[in-house]
Amino acid sequence: MDDFTQQIFPRSVMQITVLFFGKVADTLGERQRVLDFADTDMSLFTLRQSVLGTAFASGALSRERVLMSVNQGLTQEDRSLQAGDEVAFFPVFSGG
Repeated sequence: MDDFTQQIFPRSVMQITVLFFGKVADTLGERQRVLDFADTDMSLFTLRQSVLGTAFASGALSRERVLMSVNQGLTQEDRSLQAGDEVAFFPVFSGG
């Protein structure tokens, strides 16, 4: 797309910051990834599958043992993501 076309019809890109903690970070070999999506209709479960699907399929991670948060709020429900959201994936933890 040339500069003129981009000015007239700007391509909508949604940027999401994804953080990884504990075993999730160790498995992926990274702690943070910034993703740009041309599709602005991204859900949390779709993002989880996109980022962690290979680790789930190989058995390196278990879907049931990975928690999720969006903008520092713990969630188990699928939801639409917005540009600028911060999503975190981390292992189940215990406290005492």
